[in-house]
Amino acid sequence: MHSPNTFKNVLIIFIFCFIMMNNKKRNGHIHTVTMDTFGMAHGKEGKNDLWLECVEQGVPMLRQYLFEKDKQLLIEQQKTQKKGTKNPPPILFSSWMDLVPLDEFHVTQGQFLKAFLKWSIKDKEDIVDNNDNNDGPKLIVNASKARRRLDSYLDWMKDNMAKDLSERPLTLDSVMDVAKVWDLQTTVSKDGQLIWWMDVGAMDRETIKATDPHEQLRYLVWYCHLIMFDTNAQDHGVIMMEDLNKMGFWNAMTLIPIDVSAKMDRLTIGVLPVKMKGVYMFGAARWLGLMMTMMKPFLSKKMRDRIVIITETIAPDRQKYCDELFGRENIPEGCMDLHGDTPHDAMFAKLEKKGKKKAKKAKAKDKGDGEESKEKKKKEKKVKG
Repeated sequence: MHSPNTFKNVLIIFIFCFIMMNNKKRNGHIHTVTMDTFGMAHGKEGKNDLWLECVEQGVPMLRQYLFEKDKQLLIEQQKTQKKGTKNPPPILFSSWMDLVPLDEFHVTQGQFLKAFLKWSIKDKEDIVDNNDNNDGPKLIVNASKARRRLDSYLDWMKDNMAKDLSERPLTLDSVMDVAKVWDLQTTVSKDGQLIWWMDVGAMDRETIKATDPHEQLRYLVWYCHLIMFDTNAQDHGVIMMEDLNKMGFWNAMTLIPIDVSAKMDRLTIGVLPVKMKGVYMFGAARWLGLMMTMMKPFLSKKMRDRIVIITETIAPDRQKYCDELFGRENIPEGCMDLHGDTPHDAMFAKLEKKGKKKAKKAKAKDKGDGEESKEKKKKEKKVKG
């Protein structure tokens, strides 16, 4: 197995435990989905995969691939809508790109495709330099692997979000109520890695249980896109920091319905094009350590090394540990009972700033195009005169 290439969170452990303690026949489908998901974490490489020297080479290829997928989508939709067809399914989207919330995160189709190509770049520690004796190109971008992950992403969005997105856009305002309950935070480390902070202990569990599971899934989809489109996450990977506050086994099992957890699992492990560089867990109960031991056969050596359960022996002073690991300036204030210099919800302000910058740029372009059009008309008038 290769290095973990997507988010790795405690939900995968919850699901695994739940499967083991429940009736095998009842949960057979979820068991299969979960095991398949584990296999998708790193993204497989094929013998005949297409390798490229740089990300930019792959963008036009994926554009053309999407164009062909849209043509096939149209053909399939026309078949289902033929006259005489009884109860034809509704057409929820006319292009695969309709499933991608580009406008919400102020990104282009090209930037979206680059996320998958960056994800497919071979990690430095995995590169075997075969160019010692020649001056040939170093092929580090696996375009075929990027395409397969793109397919996984689009299929997941179609199966889980197509109907929802056709009825209401995925915006921060639409998920804010759940965002306040989950209170996920992101900052950037000294090394440029994106840090995803998850303070499970501070969550209002009763409110979570009372909240519509799909609304929670919807929020996680929004938040995952926030991270997916972050250039620090794309270029340097993600570190997850969790405080589990000694959460008991049963509370973990009943926090979110198992079917929704399985969807979240698939999204964060086998769908999103982001590399996970480390998972640090504070406040892990004893049962979680036991489950991690049972999960080792399903994890690569790199993943095992990157998942760290931080005991009180390892970090008797949590503040000092995080200060040394990331720097006080890169810790969100109040998260996990820590003092930090990054304001709470700074990532929302960052997204808003990005939107204003894009709007300003678009306005300047429109103004420039307008002045260019005026100059063109003046010249044409002068020529006619």
